[in-house]
Amino acid sequence: MNQTDRLSANGVTRIDTLKARADADFNYEWLYELLWNELKKDATKIKRQDFCDNLHNQNKEKQFVWLFIESHRMSLPEIKEMQENLFADEDFGLCLLEERNHLIEEFGNMHLSTKWDHVYNDKEGKSWRIFARNLHFDRPEELAKIKRFLYLLDKINIITDLLCNRDETYGIDVNLVKYRRARLIPPRRFSKENEPPRQHLILAIKACKDKFWGQTAWAVVYVLCREDYDIADNKAQFERYAQELLKEPELKDMDKGCPSGTIQSAETGKDGSGEFYLKPSSTWTICGAPKRAIQLMSALRQKLRELEKEAKEKELTDLYKLSQRGF
Repeated sequence: MNQTDRLSANGVTRIDTLKARADADFNYEWLYELLWNELKKDATKIKRQDFCDNLHNQNKEKQFVWLFIESHRMSLPEIKEMQENLFADEDFGLCLLEERNHLIEEFGNMHLSTKWDHVYNDKEGKSWRIFARNLHFDRPEELAKIKRFLYLLDKINIITDLLCNRDETYGIDVNLVKYRRARLIPPRRFSKENEPPRQHLILAIKACKDKFWGQTAWAVVYVLCREDYDIADNKAQFERYAQELLKEPELKDMDKGCPSGTIQSAETGKDGSGEFYLKPSSTWTICGAPKRAIQLMSALRQKLRELEKEAKEKELTDLYKLSQRGF
């Protein structure tokens, strides 16, 4: 996730991206091993109890290491308790997915999370030191935020491990049938139309044009229209529709066209790299879709939601004005 996408103005888009890529991105066992080895290096030099008792005197890197290790699997009892207290008609896998989405929203809204990408993307293990040196352990309110951040990170990671069935040491069995089925169901809107709201789509494309990396980016728009608005599964028809959109004044400076054969070319890709377009966008992360496609889809949907909300608010305002005039 680039720096622009991490800024607060794009907060919702960033959270959507975190949710979409959760299975791939929330996997920090490698970092735990790295920091555990770091802790053992210090533990061999001084007594562990002395290390813990003098934690406030340690440098920031050592304080971060200890707090990270301390938070590891801290939330596991809560997850086990959740399983034990399910209602008869509740599916544990779906409950975990719902809980993870809720946790990611809080996690994504924390300032610390905007810097955490650097740590995750640096498998050589250098960025965590920079992350730690920017923390303020001496301020009680900041320390509380750090501990909350690590708690959320731990719980999201455990839930993700369970949903991906990649760790059998938790002692928790999860039936993933309904979860996997839910991930395969594309998101739907309540109101359906044969054609997307034309002006809204034009404005959304205009707002996101910088995210169009080439002509094949139109395949993202095609998937969006197919999933959210039930347009016909007809590539040639969509390409003609896109060409009509590009004639609108708002898109006159759009340099990424959608000529005949664009969608087929995108789906074929180089060595089959575009096969993910044939699958629901909710599974793109699992399918290994490139971040640029996931980010474009998220940005388009977010802009469309904003436009629909604005239109609804205007409609309500107009109705109120009419009611005041006696209509």
